[in-house]
Amino acid sequence: MPEPRPGELLIRVAVAGVCRTDVYVAQGRMLSADPLILGHELAGVVAEAGRGDHGFAAGDRVAVMPAIPCGRCLRCTSGMPECCPHHEFLGVARHGAFAEYMAVPAQVVHHLPETLSFREGAYAEPVCASLAVLKAGIQPAERGLIYGDNRIAELTKRVLLTAGFATVETHGMDPSRPLETDAYDFVIETEAVAPAFDEIIRVLRPGGRVVLKSRPPGPVAIDVAAAVRKEVVFESASYATFSESLKYLADQDLADLFDEVRPLEDFATVLAADDVGEDLKRFLSPDPVEANRVPPRPIAKDHTAPVATDQPSAMSAP
Repeated sequence: MPEPRPGELLIRVAVAGVCRTDVYVAQGRMLSADPLILGHELAGVVAEAGRGDHGFAAGDRVAVMPAIPCGRCLRCTSGMPECCPHHEFLGVARHGAFAEYMAVPAQVVHHLPETLSFREGAYAEPVCASLAVLKAGIQPAERGLIYGDNRIAELTKRVLLTAGFATVETHGMDPSRPLETDAYDFVIETEAVAPAFDEIIRVLRPGGRVVLKSRPPGPVAIDVAAAVRKEVVFESASYATFSESLKYLADQDLADLFDEVRPLEDFATVLAADDVGEDLKRFLSPDPVEANRVPPRPIAKDHTAPVATDQPSAMSAP
């Protein structure tokens, strides 16, 4: 069992999500600590609160933001620690959540609302990343595209719909369904590979905006000359605040994006699947029975968001 250092909490992990980053690290495609316990998306229960005025007590249900900020840079000192560019990432730079217990700094631990399940709490980090696209310079009246055929694309589409983007299109790399050239005011990428960027630049209108969202394991080639010819604007989106993510989960029902919770000892099988992170969200747990327990919801979640469509929109920027 890990020994928490001053300022840390000992967390009993209830649920850990599995994502592409875990696969990249396991395959040696991403630089990481060694030895290392994988996993960075988690929810659980405080097992030991230790000393300090951090607002947590043993038994508290919690979710954890896996990016541990440096506390010294401009982002940290200006109230945006989730976007610290010098963070330590759980499951990459230090031991992660594919374990029964883990020690984490109290500053990245958040109370999990009683209406949220542990699965939803473990999904807060992906939601936090998708909400970040709302910080980009995109507008609801613009014609937009989410490039990628995966779960993150679907999650990002829902974020935009609930933010008032009435028509949101999605598209993956499919030669049988060619997209119109110079058609979109913005494109959000969820699949950071060179062929995708070639297509994204082609379908953007001159002066259009690319929102970079993915965290690939290595550099990705982009045709700079093609981007310059069209005066493409590149913008990146890292994270919203973690509290915004928990509120979004409390307001929106995302359960149809979740797969079942598998026993923690099945981690090798789950990581070996070809489509990890691309379809339904997969989870691991030391106690799957507890992890699948859904708390009662006294207030129904909001299901009034506009209906998504993959049909072209008539709206475009002036």
